[in-house]
Parts: sequence; C-alpha cells; structure tokens
Amino acid sequence: MTQEMQQKVSEIVRADLEQPFHRSLVFDPILVEREVDEFDDDAPAYIRIRVIFDGDPSHFNRKWKIGMVTRIWPKLDELGIKEYPLPSFIAKNEWEQWLCQQQRRRWKKKAP
Repeated sequence: MTQEMQQKVSEIVRADLEQPFHRSLVFDPILVEREVDEFDDDAPAYIRIRVIFDGDPSHFNRKWKIGMVTRIWPKLDELGIKEYPLPSFIAKNEWEQWLCQQQRRRWKKKAP
C-alpha cells in the first residue's frame, strides 16, 4: 500500500471519527498498514488501522466504534481497497509503551 493510499484511508477514518467526537477526543496519528496473518498463510490480507487518541476514553460511543467498519468499508472499496479494515484504538498516554512492545516483538522475530 502506497503512502498516498495510507493517507487517504487515514483521512476517511478521521472524518468518520470526528463527526461524533470532534470536541471530546483528538485522533492523531492514524496509522494504516496492509498486513497478513503471520500464523496463517492462507488467511486473507487485511488493513490494520491504528487510531491514537487523546482524551477521556469514556467519551467513546461503543456503537459508533463498532459500526465504523460498516461505514468506512464502502469508501475504501471506492479507492480499490478490498481487504477488511481492522481498527484498533490506543490511548496517546499508552502509545510510547505500545511502540516499544511492538519493536521488541519485531526483534524477537528476527533473532535466530
């Protein structure tokens, strides 16, 4: 997936999230990657969407978060993206710790 396409997906996600949450939560960054299941070679690829948010997580409307895939998937399809979008939400104050954990996982995979 090109950086331009990642940016377009990020903009679609941001627009969807800012409608209900624009005053109570800030979404930045929104990271987008095409991924495959590392444990199942036959599993289809998917679009990993990591939404980093700042603000009180109690402001999240669960139904809105759950329905996000249904709302953004047709827009992704218009861009030619057929893979399933899989969003996850990470609090800004946990972001640095999360990045460190991911880096350790990558190092372990590369180790002989």
